[in-house]
This record gives sequence, C-alpha cells and structure tokens, in this order.
Amino acid sequence: MDAKPKPCTCTLFTAAALAAGVHATAVGAGDVYRWVDENGEIHYSETLPPNYQDKGHDVLNRDGIVVDENQTLTPPPPVEVPKEEEPQELPRDASGLPRPKALYSEAEMQQRMDNFLMLRYESEQEILDAMNVEIKQLNYDRRLLEGSHASTDSAYRGQIRVAAEQQRAGLTVAPATKREIKTLRGALAKNAKSLKGLQQREDAIRDDFDQQLQRYRYLMESGSEESPES
Repeated sequence: MDAKPKPCTCTLFTAAALAAGVHATAVGAGDVYRWVDENGEIHYSETLPPNYQDKGHDVLNRDGIVVDENQTLTPPPPVEVPKEEEPQELPRDASGLPRPKALYSEAEMQQRMDNFLMLRYESEQEILDAMNVEIKQLNYDRRLLEGSHASTDSAYRGQIRVAAEQQRAGLTVAPATKREIKTLRGALAKNAKSLKGLQQREDAIRDDFDQQLQRYRYLMESGSEESPES
C-alpha cells in the first residue's frame, strides 16, 4: 500500500512566523523553500525559519522545479578564543623534583661566598680553630658510640658462650638465647655503620675547611697584590 503523502505546511507556517514576528529568509516572487525538520517531515514555505538557515534546503519555482539545490547559508565565522600560554616547566634535579630558578649567577654567588668568608674569619688560625671545634664534637660522638659498641660486643660474646655451653651439654640452644644473639648481632652491625658514617663526616669537614682555607689564602694574596704600595 502506497504511503500517504504528508500535508504541506507552507501556509500555516508562514502565517505563524509572520504573526510571531520571526525573522526569516524569503525567496523571490513565486518561489518556495523545501526543507526537512527534525522529525523528517518535508515542509514548503515562502520563508525559511531562522534555525534552518544553516541547514540544507532547496528553492523551487512556481512550476515545482528546483532552481537552487541544497543551498546552505554560510554560518558566521567561529570566535577564536585566545589560547592561554602554557607555563614553562622548570628544570628538574637528579631526584626529578622541579629546581627553582637561581636567584644569582655563579659569579654573583661566588662573590657573596667570598664576602662571607672574609667577614667570618680574620686569620687562617681562626679557620683551623673552627674546624677543630667541629672535629672535637665529632670525636665526642665517636667515643660514645665506641663505648656502646664495646658493651654490645661483650654481651654478644657472652650469649655466644651460653649457646656453646648448651650445645656441649647436648642441649638445644634456647629460643631466647637465639633471639638475643640475633638482636645483638644487628646492634653491632648498626654501630659499625654509624662509626663509618662518623668517619665520613670527619673527612667531609676536613675537606670543607681545607677549601675555605685555600680560598681565604687566595683572596688575601689577591687583595695584597691589588693594594697600592705605600
């Protein structure tokens, strides 16, 4: 069975559009628009609804001949939104964390360090005295740690003797003795690591003060050479 043609809504739509004051695009005398709505229904009208001006449509003359096929009005150019500049990523250090931009150049930083060095010390002996103060404190920490290490080592050897005596007597080493031996062995390893760290700190202190001493001598010699002869 043939589908029944849908009725033309040109007259009703035109009258409604004019009555509502809707601005629509009109064709020449005797011509009509043919357009399709959202539901797929075909419409004919002398004016084109505003919301269909940027969609496909045909223009037919009074004889029903298409004189302008699938005409699409040019939509307004899109408004260009200025693109925000992406912040430049800061350089990263060895750990992967962002490294802030340096406040001073290398030359400026060196100058500031030199000024501080000359203000802090009035002689080479003062540099050596400052180094000895830090070494003295380090040696105090070392003596405490060595005492703790000796005490722990004595206790460890005592537990080893207890375990050996139990084994010689044909007994199984008591679980408490095993736990104590394990704990003391861990403490000895920790103390040995701490003592090694103290030695590394002492080496670093001596190296740092040696660099300060060498720089101080260089600045003093440079200053005396630049001073005018009396």
